[in-house]
Amino acid sequence: MTRPVCFLALLAASLLLVSCGTVNLPRPADPGRLTILVSLDGFRWDYLDRYEAPTLRALAAEGVRMRSLTPSFPTKTFPNHYTLVTGLRPAHHGIVGNWFFDPESGETFGMSKAASNTEQRWWGGEPLWITAERQGVRSVCYFWPGSEAAHDGVRPSRWVPFNDKIPSNERVDGLLRWLDVPEAERPRLATLYFSAVDHAGHKHGPDAPALQESITEVDGALARLMAGLKRLDLSGRTNLIVVSDHGMSPQSPDRVVFLEDLVDVRTIEIETTGPYAGLRPKPGTRTDAELAAAIRTRAPRQVQVYTRDEVPARYEFSGSDRIPAVLLIADDQWSIEEKRGWGAKRLTYSRGNHGWDHRSANMGGLFVAAGPAFARGKTIERTDNIHVYNLVCAILGLKPAPNDGDDRLAREALRR
Repeated sequence: MTRPVCFLALLAASLLLVSCGTVNLPRPADPGRLTILVSLDGFRWDYLDRYEAPTLRALAAEGVRMRSLTPSFPTKTFPNHYTLVTGLRPAHHGIVGNWFFDPESGETFGMSKAASNTEQRWWGGEPLWITAERQGVRSVCYFWPGSEAAHDGVRPSRWVPFNDKIPSNERVDGLLRWLDVPEAERPRLATLYFSAVDHAGHKHGPDAPALQESITEVDGALARLMAGLKRLDLSGRTNLIVVSDHGMSPQSPDRVVFLEDLVDVRTIEIETTGPYAGLRPKPGTRTDAELAAAIRTRAPRQVQVYTRDEVPARYEFSGSDRIPAVLLIADDQWSIEEKRGWGAKRLTYSRGNHGWDHRSANMGGLFVAAGPAFARGKTIERTDNIHVYNLVCAILGLKPAPNDGDDRLAREALRR
C-alpha cells in the first residue's frame, strides 16, 4: 500500500482567532494553499479504531482527530452534507430530509430527482463554494449534495453531476486533473465525496466484517489522492479535512412498529418512514395536534410522537413548513414502517441504517484533519457539524455567510 504523505508542514503565517461567535481570520500569506473537504458517507466515528484504515489513521496521528462529529437531526445524507457546507441546521437551510414535501410549492424534493439537485429554490443558505467564489476564491466540487445548483447565477468553477457508478479511484483522478493546472488557475477549495462505506453499512450493518472491504476502498482512494498531491508538489500546502455525514446503527425487521397499529392510514399522508416517520393529516380529518394525540395513545415506549411545534429544542428541528406536521421518532435501532408491502420489504430489509437521534452514539460521524493550518497530534471532543463551515472559512480567509455555528472548532483544531 502506498505510504501516506505527511501533510504537516510549518504554518506559513500565524492565524489569529477572534472569539466572538464568528471567525475573523486574515487571508493566509500563501495564496496557493489548497483545502480539500472529503466526505466518507456513513463512516461512523469508531470505524477508525475497529477496522483497518492505515491512511486515515496516519492522518489522525499527524493532525487532528475528533472523538465524534455530531450530525444534525435528521441524521440523513442530504440534510447533513448541506449542513457541513453551510453551517445551518436543516430547518434553516431547507433540506430537511432526503425526501420531503414542500407545502408552498406542492412538490416533493427527492435526492435522486434531477430537478431537486439543480434548482436553487430547494437549497437555502450559502454553501462554501459559493462563499468562496463570491470572494474571489476559485472552488471545485467533485460531488457534494447541493453543488449542482447555482445560487443567483454563481457556481463553483468546476463541478460534475453526481454519478454513483464512478469508482472511488476515478473520483480521485478526476479531482487531481482539475488541480493539475497552472498556479493562477488552480482552485483553493475542493470537495470530494465517497459513498462506498454508506452502501456497505446499509447492506451488511455496522458490525459486519464485510464492512472492511469498503473501508479499504476509501482508505486506498485517500492514499491515491495524497500521492497525487505529492506528485503535483501540493502536499506541503494542502489542508485535508475528512468528515462523514452520520454514523450507522444495526437494523432488524424484528424491531419494527407499524403505522397501521397506531393510526388509520387512510386519514394521513405518509411522507417518510424508517428511524423516524413524517405524517400530515389529510384535509378535513383532524388537526395536527389531534393526530399526534391519537397516535400517542397507541404508540409503544420505543416511539415518541410530536407535532412539528412540539419537537424538543435539542433536535433544533422546527420552524419550517417542510418538516412534517407530525413526527414519530423511534429509539435507536427501532424503525417505523407500513404493513403495505412489508412481506417483500422484510426480505431485503437493510441491516444498517441512520436517521435516529443525532446525539446517540451510533449516529456520530468522522472528523480527521491534517495540513499546515492544523494542530499536530491532537484529539478534540465531540462537536456539532454546524461548525465545519466556519472552520473552512477560517482556513481560506473568507468572511462566513450567516450561519448557526461559531468559531469553537477553528479555535480547537487550528495551529496557533
